[in-house]
Amino acid sequence: MCGIAGELRFEQKPTDANWSFLSDLMSRRGPDDSGLWDEDDSCTLAFRRLSILDLSPKGHQPMVHASGRYVLAFNGEIYNFRQLRKDLQAHGETFDSTGDAEVLLKALIRWDVAALDRLNGIFAIAFYNVADKSLLLARDHAGIKPLYILNDRRGIVFGSQFNQILNHPWSRSHELNKESVSLYLRYSYIPAPFAMISGSHMLEPGTWTRVSAGRNAVESGRYWQFPFPNDPTLTGADAVDAVDEAISNAVRRQLVSDVPVGAFLSGGIDSPLIVAKMIEAGQSAITTYTISTGDPSSDESADAKQYAAELGVEQIIEKITPERALEYLPQVIEASSEPFGDYSIFPTMLVSQLASREFKVMLSGDGGDELFWGYPERSVNPIQFAADFRKPYAIRRFRSLARQAIGRGKAPSLHQRSIGDWYALRHTCLKHGWFDQVFPQAATTVSSFDGYHYTGSDPDETAQWLRLNEFQYHLTMVLLKVDRASMHFSQEVRVPLLDKEVIATAAKVDWRSCLSLNNSIGKQPLRQCLARHVKHQTRAKRGFEAPMPDWLRGPLRGQFEDMVMTRKDFFGQVIDRKALRILFDKHLSGEENHARGLWPLLSLALWEEKHLKRR
Repeated sequence: MCGIAGELRFEQKPTDANWSFLSDLMSRRGPDDSGLWDEDDSCTLAFRRLSILDLSPKGHQPMVHASGRYVLAFNGEIYNFRQLRKDLQAHGETFDSTGDAEVLLKALIRWDVAALDRLNGIFAIAFYNVADKSLLLARDHAGIKPLYILNDRRGIVFGSQFNQILNHPWSRSHELNKESVSLYLRYSYIPAPFAMISGSHMLEPGTWTRVSAGRNAVESGRYWQFPFPNDPTLTGADAVDAVDEAISNAVRRQLVSDVPVGAFLSGGIDSPLIVAKMIEAGQSAITTYTISTGDPSSDESADAKQYAAELGVEQIIEKITPERALEYLPQVIEASSEPFGDYSIFPTMLVSQLASREFKVMLSGDGGDELFWGYPERSVNPIQFAADFRKPYAIRRFRSLARQAIGRGKAPSLHQRSIGDWYALRHTCLKHGWFDQVFPQAATTVSSFDGYHYTGSDPDETAQWLRLNEFQYHLTMVLLKVDRASMHFSQEVRVPLLDKEVIATAAKVDWRSCLSLNNSIGKQPLRQCLARHVKHQTRAKRGFEAPMPDWLRGPLRGQFEDMVMTRKDFFGQVIDRKALRILFDKHLSGEENHARGLWPLLSLALWEEKHLKRR
């Protein structure tokens, strides 16, 4: 796990970029080694290494092929590299190293972009062909590793971190992207392929792009996508058995490492299942890490402790106070080189730093919620009322109001024009219509984002679309958070539940075998898999969250007043300061809680001070 960056020059002349500085920006991603490869007329590749496979100098990058024709800078891990090495050896290839980088280099030389679909791992790749001056950039299937690209008339710049794009001299001629600002203000992060300045984008998961300096030509493609729509073939016990086997295989694959591997352990379902599978794979002396808060409403350490006892693993529990968590504010902003407004990054950084004292590699349970309908509060309602969207809007609205009048509760999705519109509102961080009041022009700014465009009314198709949406968008935010928090402390986090085999198996499972509409419990296959290993199991979602509502009423109030309330706009997105004043006052009084909408505004202002004004 490392960091990569570089540029391809169309004008075949040296750049004035300071590549030593741009490489240093990602030093936390790879403190063990650094490399810089430069071809004066066309290409520069920079690399920072976190040594995990083949700890010797033979794993150094950028890695140059013996012929001198090909160069690779690669961030991540290829879990099936040993099988790929055997496949390549069958074609006559020989290897000097024991790691995955040389395997990937020779796989790309032999199979070109067709090699990407053979990979099972997490990665961002830069592969340069010296002879034809072409650069291939690619990203893993689930988007676990980020890769940003800036397209400029003089060439392209890419990097694992967005501040590398911001600090490259070519970025100075590019304005801030108003669409991206609007997306951030609404959803508290910027989804791929958007990025913060014009001409830049985040490469989408499962895609590649090739740029040729000599011809100034670009070609792109997709080598993997989430199966949708899909005809489910697995239900009941068959689904549980298939999921169980896929997760076992994934964990076994992802234990490949030349350094020790630990695990995060919460009081939920996913992480204890991963730990159980580590034991099943023969891993001994497993160390797990858990955060405790002492607050019954958020502390799941007691459940995690019970899991650890049943599984027989070592558990390190650290108690964190809100005051201590707030001390991480400067590091949160530093790690977020692109604007990021999900304040669950605070506890993620806490547990990452805790585990980084002993481990470079950790396994986590991320991805289970998105694959197996683990957010019932967002999915039950649209599925239950999907068929009603075949009726005219007026009839749907009347039915919703009638249900409310007779005390059966309302179906809020029926107030919207489509299920997609309703789901977009569920993910909007400023709730209850406040977004349109505070940012009156932002609603009409984004014309090219169609992430929530869904007009279907079939319950089965709707259930599949909900999972697809969670996988493509909410999961993206989760993975960005984990990558930024963990790499800030030079730590690789692996996610077995997002292994290609697990995803392929999950796509075959019928939603009815995952989600109970009656009692609003999801992830049924994962729960039943876990029950094969432990007796204890929790239903409630908890976990330590930063007490942002209180912070905004207390220690962060002054910063919010100074840095947000005094603004007329956010990078061209006009603020209705009267509406924002009313909203903030309602929060300060405790009448309403708007922390999830207010923190992204302060985070954006802090990002501007840290990353934009200082570039």
